[in-house]
Amino acid sequence: MKAFRIILTLSAIVAFGFFSIAPAFAADNTNVSAQGYAAPTPVDIGTIVTLNKDTQSVVPSKQAQVQNMFGVAVDRNQLALAVSNSSIQNETYVAVSGTYNVLVSTQGGAIESGDYVTLSSLDGIGMKASTEQKTVFGRAAAGFDGKSLTLGTTQLKDSSGTAKTVTLGTIPVTINIQRNPNIKSTKVNVPNWLERLGVQIAESQTGSSALACKLPKSRSVQFAFTLVWASRQSVLSRQSLCSTRGCAMQLLLSGATQ
Repeated sequence: MKAFRIILTLSAIVAFGFFSIAPAFAADNTNVSAQGYAAPTPVDIGTIVTLNKDTQSVVPSKQAQVQNMFGVAVDRNQLALAVSNSSIQNETYVAVSGTYNVLVSTQGGAIESGDYVTLSSLDGIGMKASTEQKTVFGRAAAGFDGKSLTLGTTQLKDSSGTAKTVTLGTIPVTINIQRNPNIKSTKVNVPNWLERLGVQIAESQTGSSALACKLPKSRSVQFAFTLVWASRQSVLSRQSLCSTRGCAMQLLLSGATQ
């Protein structure tokens, strides 16, 4: 994915647009609570934030640290229960579960209901997740095509200097920060029977040597590479991986002499 930098500032666009244009969204969050956190500067409602555990303060999340997304800044009036502390600076209420309005852009394309949402190049603002992003913030509960109910536009520049105009808006997103289920697979292309065997090894976590003994000698090298494949996919536990390394080496050596 190309790296983008912001050309125009967003503060005026978001501050005006969010409160005057954004559609109201009412969700059943009666069992969801939010807590007030300090913030170095005021945080707009709908901003995806990261928590600094040392200072217990929140800031808009940055794409370079997408794995540290914590929650979204929400309107206190939408909460059934909130833990507040009026003495903290720029108190920002943050929800870490439930369905709430989230600021988004069209950087990743039009968003449809059900799409996974991740962090865009704009701090604290989401976009449609592709198969390249490792972490998602949640799933869109409504769509955004950048044509209606918009908050404004801004421009991004990629590393080659090419400018791209993106449109900003807000949509309800069900928060579920997790590894992107649609992330592009980096798995090595192997025969189906080898892949099934690798999965069997991973699930059993034991018995690698026993499985090896059941294979024809002509397939010993292929089995060794299956062990390597399984370890590369991080599906073998550390203990199982250690026990299979020796097996793999022996199989490679025996295969080389056949």
